[in-house]
Amino acid sequence: MNNFLKNKKILLIVTGGIACYRSLDLIRKLQELGSMVECILTKSSLEFVNQITFESLLGRKVHSNLFSLSEEKKMSHIYLANEMDIIIIVPCTANFLSKIANGIADDLALNVLLASNKNKVIAPAMNTNMWENSIVKQNLKKLSENKFKILHPKSGKLACGMKGSGKLMDINKIIESINLIFSPKLLSGLKVLITAGPSIERIDPVRFISNFSTGVQGYEIANHISDYGADTTLISGPTQLEEPKNSKVIKVENSEEFYNQVESRLPCDVFISVAAISDWKIKKYSKNKIKKRINKLNLEFIKNDDILGKVSIHNQRPKLVIGFSAETEDLIVNSKKKLYQKKCDWIIANKISDNRGFGDVKNKISFIEKNNLENWPTMNKNQIAKKITKKIVNFFKKNKLKI
Repeated sequence: MNNFLKNKKILLIVTGGIACYRSLDLIRKLQELGSMVECILTKSSLEFVNQITFESLLGRKVHSNLFSLSEEKKMSHIYLANEMDIIIIVPCTANFLSKIANGIADDLALNVLLASNKNKVIAPAMNTNMWENSIVKQNLKKLSENKFKILHPKSGKLACGMKGSGKLMDINKIIESINLIFSPKLLSGLKVLITAGPSIERIDPVRFISNFSTGVQGYEIANHISDYGADTTLISGPTQLEEPKNSKVIKVENSEEFYNQVESRLPCDVFISVAAISDWKIKKYSKNKIKKRINKLNLEFIKNDDILGKVSIHNQRPKLVIGFSAETEDLIVNSKKKLYQKKCDWIIANKISDNRGFGDVKNKISFIEKNNLENWPTMNKNQIAKKITKKIVNFFKKNKLKI
């Protein structure tokens, strides 16, 4: 995750639900990301948590009383409304949600919300029947229409003993959602198509040809690209990875499916071919399992379509075409050949060996374009994805291409 929360002023409103103790973890993690956090505890929240605990973690006093003379001399509700970069309500009860939706301002937190024109995020947590109540749904609709971002609760066992929706969203996911709000959106309007993971070419119903690709690098790139506002589609071979949050993900298996999905989504602005797609497939697939009683087995292979090469010369060629090259020898020579033969714009090259390759957390990259070679230091795949994303931003700026 790109950290867009550093030096951001965040106002956290904590309301009186059983999940309010989890807001302490949220404060701690926001502080670790460099955010400055102010906090309002509603009267009902103080029935669940201790004010001193919050003040110890924050290193400053929390706000709670609209009618505190010491605070209101400074018009604290106006200060908090104007000076914060964002207001987040974690957790938000059904009662508090209804009050916001209907413009009620009978405490400090509600006054601040009415007086503020900053981004506002609500993370509801409540009983399942409350969450599914039509009145709550109407209030949520009203708040969404008024540009409140709603972080929908997850399903699970609730404090009341019921199972169902209403459980507070995971704190890390709340942070990811808040972080995304501050993304510079430098790639907004850009359509990006990415392939990732391995392909599988079936031999018979129980056997196939594949490789050791995990898909991690492609998924990391999709995460970073979408963080910067691009309309991102990820075409993925079989992996065990969690899907990127803000990308459309299409699952495929073999080379033919990869190519059909890629071609059907042209035109796009950027194509990033990260997937390790097999160069070969079996000529004749066996519908039945090949029995081992055969002493000698000869398999005939035919070439798969060269997806990167075809996209590079397509009549709807993207403005930027990026390929990946995994080589066991002569990394730069072979990767430069690939750049010219496939007519792509960039090659991201890395050397594969017995000690380094697919599945490694870190990688050492050589960035190759027509008149430029950069040898990047060893980095983890998240850092590589971040660097590639910044290269794409600079490419469109430098070439003054319309996004």
